[in-house]
Amino acid sequence: MKINPKIFLLICVFLWLLSLAVHVSIFLGSENIPLALDLMLTTSMVIIWLLSSRLLKQLHKNQPYKNPLKILKEATPGWLPFLVGFSGLYALFNLGMMIRTRWAGSNLRGISGFWIFFFLLGILIARAQLQIEKRQNP
Repeated sequence: MKINPKIFLLICVFLWLLSLAVHVSIFLGSENIPLALDLMLTTSMVIIWLLSSRLLKQLHKNQPYKNPLKILKEATPGWLPFLVGFSGLYALFNLGMMIRTRWAGSNLRGISGFWIFFFLLGILIARAQLQIEKRQNP
C-alpha cells in the first residue's frame, strides 16, 4: 500500500492542530475532555507513527547511502526538524512534571505532549517525501 504524502500531510496537520488545542485547554485547567476524543487522538497517534515509519523507510530505500535523519533535515525547512525535536523534549518534560506532581490534574496532560510530537513527526516526514518527489519529478 502506497501512502499519499499530500493526504497524509493534511491529516497530520489537522490532528496536530486538534491535539495542540486539546493540550492548551488541558494546560489551562480544563478537565472535561471527552473520552472519545482522548481515544481518537491516542489511536491516531499510533497510526500516524506506524505510517510515518513506513514513509521514512521509503525515503531511506530511495537514498540508502544517507542517514534517514540527514534526509529529513535536507528535504525540509530548518525550523521543522528543530520544532519536532523541541516537541519531543517538551513531551518528555511534560510527562516528567506530571509524574513528579503525582498525576495531579488531568491525566491527559502526560500524553498530550506526545500527541503533538508524533503528529509533528508525521508532518516532517510527509513534507520531506513531498519535497523529494518534487525534486525527482520536476
